[in-house]
Amino acid sequence: MKESVGKGKSIYWGPFFHILPTLKIYKAMEMAPGMDQSEIDAFLAGSKTPLRLGTTNSKGEPNIHPVWYHYLTNKLYFMSYKDAVKVRNLEHNKTVYFSVDTDAMPNTGVKGRGTAIIVKDTGKALSLLEKIIAKYLGDLNSTMAKNMVDGVKKGSEVLVEITPQYFSTWDYSKSKF
Repeated sequence: MKESVGKGKSIYWGPFFHILPTLKIYKAMEMAPGMDQSEIDAFLAGSKTPLRLGTTNSKGEPNIHPVWYHYLTNKLYFMSYKDAVKVRNLEHNKTVYFSVDTDAMPNTGVKGRGTAIIVKDTGKALSLLEKIIAKYLGDLNSTMAKNMVDGVKKGSEVLVEITPQYFSTWDYSKSKF
């Protein structure tokens, strides 16, 4: 696996600058063109393909869960019922694997491993849920959207934050086949 290192980014928050950590970026396959950090950012922020989340239960058995997500400053966020299998699995093992990739040719995708936590801040959860709803449903006015918002307010829905440890990428749109 060939490795390149993404450059750290500066983010301005009022009078402070914060340097985001540098993530390792690998090419998923030797012959496949990969992506740099800016391409990863654009792909994950713009893709409406659900994220495939891999967790393991207390017995070490794997589970795959498709989730709607939001990508922001090298973090992935998704909402879930607090009693869902994927959330229960995080109680035993915070390490997750994830993949977002296209089905249509030319195939493009980002996968990786990360650490997941449950975010306790309801305000942050509502803010990010609105972004997820806007991305996948278009607006906050549908019955489904309202039910999701109500779930966060009632505490039955939780926000999960994934901090990636690395990205593995492929982008066949760069190929000269």
